[in-house]
Amino acid sequence: MAENGILKLGKVTDFQAHMIEHQLGAYTDCNHGCGLAVIHPPLYRHIYRDATERFAHFAEAVWGVDGSGKTREETALAGIEALAAFIREIGLPTTFAELGVEPKEDMLRAVADSTNIQPGCCRKLTTDEIFEILMACR
Repeated sequence: MAENGILKLGKVTDFQAHMIEHQLGAYTDCNHGCGLAVIHPPLYRHIYRDATERFAHFAEAVWGVDGSGKTREETALAGIEALAAFIREIGLPTTFAELGVEPKEDMLRAVADSTNIQPGCCRKLTTDEIFEILMACR
């Protein structure tokens, strides 16, 4: 029931992080959830400007970020940092090194070039953007 599609009916969903991690896992055999923990914050830092209001709402509704006196962009970033802090707090990896992955540039380029990306909630990432995000995970 966790992923039966009912919750996303009529909505634009975003599984770009999952698609990137699936390719990373193909090259490294890393755990999917741990790979997602590493990828999500850098991905969100990369795309939040394309959906600032959505990320600001995420910050307030999920993380309890107080947007008073902050711009929507500052609120959005605070939410992304709250997510990153939570990932660290529960002991999940936050970098490829912590994940036990040696992030060689040629491997990361291969991951980026072979990831099957569909348009997401913000926009469709390019392979160069995926490479930049993966480099930020180091």
